[in-house]
Amino acid sequence: MIGHLSDGINACTGAPPEDGRGALREKDDSVTDAILPRRNADETTMAPRESRTSSPAADQGAIKLIYVAGYGRSGTTLLDIALGEHPAIMGAGEVATLARHVWDNGEYCACGARVHDCPAWKAIVTRWMQGEPDGFLAGYRRAQALTEGLLAPGRLLRLPGWRSHARRTLKLLRGMTLVSGRPILVDSSKLPGRAFALAAMPGIDLHVVHVVRDGRGVAWSLLKGHRRSVEKGVQRELRPKPLLYTALRWSMVNLAAEWLCRRVGPDRSIRVRYEDFIDDPRGTIGRIVALVGERPHDAATGAVPFEPQHQVAGSRHRMQKSIVLRSDDKWKREMPGWKRWIFTAMCAPMLHRYDYPLRSGDVA
Repeated sequence: MIGHLSDGINACTGAPPEDGRGALREKDDSVTDAILPRRNADETTMAPRESRTSSPAADQGAIKLIYVAGYGRSGTTLLDIALGEHPAIMGAGEVATLARHVWDNGEYCACGARVHDCPAWKAIVTRWMQGEPDGFLAGYRRAQALTEGLLAPGRLLRLPGWRSHARRTLKLLRGMTLVSGRPILVDSSKLPGRAFALAAMPGIDLHVVHVVRDGRGVAWSLLKGHRRSVEKGVQRELRPKPLLYTALRWSMVNLAAEWLCRRVGPDRSIRVRYEDFIDDPRGTIGRIVALVGERPHDAATGAVPFEPQHQVAGSRHRMQKSIVLRSDDKWKREMPGWKRWIFTAMCAPMLHRYDYPLRSGDVA
């Protein structure tokens, strides 16, 4: 079935090198080992710049937005953090969650402060809400539900409220560029439906990075639950996901991401394998920033730790003070053979499509 679904959908351009099998070395599988926020909000590397004279592009031109699409536990937050170290790019995390729960719940920014106290997000949201009616965030959430699904009727049928939602989304993004002083934004909200909505909004120059990870590694990660710990970046209890559920969702979300890449075009999309990003962060980041017309930043190397800045939501790893990317193929040793076999049998066409070996010990 999955094989038939994938027929006719073109892959994103920019296929990664054939080698590279790295992955993030997690400090531990339990949430108790996640590092507590250790940064003071006053020490943040991206202070608000309301008084800064912005470029004409930021004021009047289209907003350049890098959207990171893919399935969960695939390294989207890590890529967001790495891209955010470029001086022209603000890595913002999962922007879709800002109105859904991050702001109302006072969740933590990666800088270590709650969003209400983070100088960057406080300034961004203050600008965003100016001139808007009472209950603005609740109304924006409802509009998201109607427009950001894969087959959302509000977007497809241009129902009443679509133009207002597009205007308010552009207002948020423009405020992010003005406050950060960085003309390019990263939104790692993952789900392709939101990116389809962004692609349909005037004033947004959308580029898509489709991140894919070996689905067996994703499934093994999702088989482990995590307790809720807001200060450690776990906003709600994460229950283990059944293997069959993950196999189906991993396939469907990645097919939808391919569809998204086809929608925006080959000159505005690229596919990145998580393993190749960990193996060669400099090369990966260089290809992505070239997509948006920027030169690589010399600091983007695996030898130097990446430092989270102002990412909201996403992986709990964003709450670490710094992140060093290291190889990890732990799932190959720890995942029971029968579970690995079931996932491989269900998703063989997709695994092969992304150059992952079907048998243990094979090299793609």
